[in-house]
Amino acid sequence: MKHANIVWFEIPVKSLDRASTFYSQLLSITIIRHKLYQTEYGIFNKDKTKIGGALKVQPDMVGKGVSLFFFVNVISDAIAIAIACGGKIVTDKTLLKQVDAHGKTVLAHNLIDNQVGYYAEILDSEGNQISLYSHY
Repeated sequence: MKHANIVWFEIPVKSLDRASTFYSQLLSITIIRHKLYQTEYGIFNKDKTKIGGALKVQPDMVGKGVSLFFFVNVISDAIAIAIACGGKIVTDKTLLKQVDAHGKTVLAHNLIDNQVGYYAEILDSEGNQISLYSHY
């Protein structure tokens, strides 16, 4: 992969039921419910959409825009570049983890590309929040 590939998106929603009905009917896709770290998601069928993404129950973020995840080769390098160009860190490099059925935190292949990976959230030079994703 190269820089600038969008590899995941998250649409904040208040009601997962209502939003799932809206998007599944609008786009003629299946949306699969999934829970990660006490947050409910409605995962888009990647076979149909060609890009991974989800509805995310996040009532306080509704109306603030869709979160886009950009693939970068090395996330620490990308963060350094963002800061040097006037960006700011919102969430530093963070390993994507899951909680199993017993409540234990586990490293697992993530929903973005079925690999172990890291993400970070940054503000760009204009104050827009974006997310970065990398295997390193």
